[in-house]
Amino acid sequence: MSSRFEIARTKMEPGTKNRNYLRVGPYFHHKRAYIRRYVLIPFTIIRGREHGPTLVQTAGCHPTEYAGIDATITLANTIKPEDLKGTYIAVHCVNTLGFSERTYLNPIDGKNIHELYPGRADGTISEMIAYRLFNEIVLKANYFLDCHGGDIHESEIWSVIYHVANDDAEKKSEAIARATGITYIDGPKNRPGTMGMEAAKRGIPGAQFEISSGDRLLPEESSAIVNGTLNVLRHLKMLPGAPKPIQGQPGTVAGQEQEIWTSRAVGYFRHGGLYHTNVRPGDILKEGQVIGTVTDWWGEVVETIYSPGTGRVAQLIHNPVVLPGDTAIEVVS
Repeated sequence: MSSRFEIARTKMEPGTKNRNYLRVGPYFHHKRAYIRRYVLIPFTIIRGREHGPTLVQTAGCHPTEYAGIDATITLANTIKPEDLKGTYIAVHCVNTLGFSERTYLNPIDGKNIHELYPGRADGTISEMIAYRLFNEIVLKANYFLDCHGGDIHESEIWSVIYHVANDDAEKKSEAIARATGITYIDGPKNRPGTMGMEAAKRGIPGAQFEISSGDRLLPEESSAIVNGTLNVLRHLKMLPGAPKPIQGQPGTVAGQEQEIWTSRAVGYFRHGGLYHTNVRPGDILKEGQVIGTVTDWWGEVVETIYSPGTGRVAQLIHNPVVLPGDTAIEVVS
């Protein structure tokens, strides 16, 4: 195995682990417009003693989705170079600026990094982060995993997404999604600007975890991402053994086979107020079924919410304060 290996300006020898930062910038904070600032994005590279693929895993692009951040840090600390064939790269938190502010977006430019790939070298700080991460780390991989979940006001069923670009990448990405052991698979998706879509267009297959309760860190969700990632590493022969079942998946029953969703119906609010619902992620609904009501300051119903389709609840709002235009529910089949 060659000793020559470098990624994101970090040189690695076989059988080693290294922690570093991707330094991105400069940018100018609007409150300190005269001072250049930089973003430090933490990552860990684990290089096995034997030759094998390179898998990149990213988390914290949406930094209020905490399970992926926690899981990626856990994996970076527990995977041992002596057990690994190839290279595993963990990017612990992409949007460290948003993490510090407890916000989904980048608070400096108000942009959603998840929609900006492959980024711009001469853009705003979010576009620069997307550019540097994509070009210096993601494009060096053979496979990738991205960690996401519900936003701070949302709950969702555990699932994994894969993207469509060409037949070869789609088949390999579906195989990665299946290898995680997560029962519900959402795909194939065509969402330009996302890491998964832009990587797939360049021949790098992978999948995106959607496992995180917004604004909370639940150990069972972190564990599911850890175990799903270990399953992918086993599937790629980067770790020994075969993929193992993921126990305790919400909204599933024992022995349930994997289910690929190909359609999605979205319902939204036309009035604001206090939302009342007993529906939970994973529930099976029929189109037109009453799922909740919105009441005003006097407790009077101003809107009844109906299921927009027949299928399984993938995502819904759990915060009771709703505004016109907010997404109420997503039903998949």
